[in-house]
Amino acid sequence: MTGNRPEDHVPNVPAWSAVDLPARTAFSIILVWGQVDSAVVEELKTELTSGADNPDHLERARLVNTNDGVTVFLGYWTDPESQTRWCRHSQALRRPGVMLETAIIPSDRWETLHSTPEKTPGVRNLLAADITDVHEYWGAARDRIPASAQEDLASEPAEPLPGNLCLIRSGQVWAHCGEAERRLYFTEVEPNLAAGIAFLAEHPETGCISSRFLREQTIDGEDLESTSFVGWFRDLKALEDWSKSHPTHLAIFDSFLSMVADLGFEIELRLWHEVAAIPAGGVHVAGTVASPLAGAS
Repeated sequence: MTGNRPEDHVPNVPAWSAVDLPARTAFSIILVWGQVDSAVVEELKTELTSGADNPDHLERARLVNTNDGVTVFLGYWTDPESQTRWCRHSQALRRPGVMLETAIIPSDRWETLHSTPEKTPGVRNLLAADITDVHEYWGAARDRIPASAQEDLASEPAEPLPGNLCLIRSGQVWAHCGEAERRLYFTEVEPNLAAGIAFLAEHPETGCISSRFLREQTIDGEDLESTSFVGWFRDLKALEDWSKSHPTHLAIFDSFLSMVADLGFEIELRLWHEVAAIPAGGVHVAGTVASPLAGAS
């Protein structure tokens, strides 16, 4: 399970990974175009926060890399059958301008990593996290996915969508940062992050199918001091290739390391991510707006 780890590797800083993942988790991304503060958003919010089949954990965001005013809800269900029932009963999913993308993720098909033991957005809200030494080297994310010990997780032809589509959600929380760290982050790091996300959105030849930059919000729609990148890739290798060698990702990485050095290696920025390689039949799209995943096959 640690085939990429260099011999005698010891991380320089601690990191934590979620443990005891459910046998299968349903993660749904629901987007509403041009309906900010509309009746559709309120209807969705009500449906997602009440009833027996509402998500075990729910978040809200707005899409940053668009001018269309897109509201996003992100729901995590530990019982995929509950998510299926919620979809069946939802009226908001049938409203104009709504898109749903759902990943049904087996426990051995995903991993998380966190720079802090404190809870951050994402599935971590439902799970405990243990310290891990499987990080701080290229290929560590793959090593943290148990199924990678037996499979290469490469894209596989399947209908209606290919097998092993890769989903990443990677976040940044600056709520605890002081003035100097905020200044460095927003002048040196965040512009490179936004540029990398924009590059992926415009260059499908990288294997990126969808690239979204989210500003996290409260469930009522107030901005939080937190963002996340949500990306769909052809497979895990496409994500790894961009992360390892593309200039846009190296710019993000190098500017972050420079910020850390400027701050004397003491930072409060909280970083986290979750990555899944989803088997054939595990990704579903619905709604009145066509998902970019529809062209992935």
